[in-house]
Amino acid sequence: MKVVFYGKVIKKDWFLPEREDVTFQILGDDRKLPPGTDLLVTAGGDGTFLEALEIVGDSGVPIAGVNFGRLGFLTGCGSDFIGHLFDSVQKRDYTSTRHTVLTIEREKKQEQIYPFAINEICIQRFSSAMIEVGVKMNGKHISTYRGDGIIVATPTGSTAYSLSVGGPVVFPESGVLILSPIAPHNLNVRPLVFPDNAVLEIKVRSRSPNAQLHLDNRSVVIDLPYSFIVKKAHFSITSLSFAGNDFITTLREKLMMGFDKRNGGQDYE
Repeated sequence: MKVVFYGKVIKKDWFLPEREDVTFQILGDDRKLPPGTDLLVTAGGDGTFLEALEIVGDSGVPIAGVNFGRLGFLTGCGSDFIGHLFDSVQKRDYTSTRHTVLTIEREKKQEQIYPFAINEICIQRFSSAMIEVGVKMNGKHISTYRGDGIIVATPTGSTAYSLSVGGPVVFPESGVLILSPIAPHNLNVRPLVFPDNAVLEIKVRSRSPNAQLHLDNRSVVIDLPYSFIVKKAHFSITSLSFAGNDFITTLREKLMMGFDKRNGGQDYE
């Protein structure tokens, strides 16, 4: 098994040179996976995991995230598990999850920003002026959202920015996408869940000449008016989780789902 590490907190004592069944390597400055890579291990937080999308792309190489950040919702194990990770992979003692990837289509936009995202694609106001975001799904007009912007999230991203603006929590492999308005001016709009094979046509206008386009933790300023397409990419990303870090456990332990201090933090089973 050939393992490649990526992150800012990599420690030399993680490497096991005496093992003949596993070889270890730190990702080079060119951020290109060496040929024959079997596993990419990210060391950091959720942001480091998101950065791995540009590294693995459509290669099919799975990602195992080791959490050295704060929440660590996307990472599959804690830092104390690093010594057991490789044996668990070889014994297939893990849970694999396929994450939907979003992409944008816009002429020449790929030259400005990597056009894929694991969590969400977000269009957001750049100044004090609100923006108008018209959305069509498969050619049919859904609504014009007036406010701070909108988020189009994957199931993976349902526990990120979309959740903070009132979007639903969705299990990772549900086969849906979520459209969540950000601070909408018209109060009769709500988050929508739709099939992940939908094609969204998005048109943005404002009194301001600019807005911001975000793909996960990457951003670019765009000139208005602006139109682009959001849809599911032709590939997905696979992550590995270990030692009880399943989705429900993560919801309960990291997002405190069901926790009620009035009852001593207890919840019925």
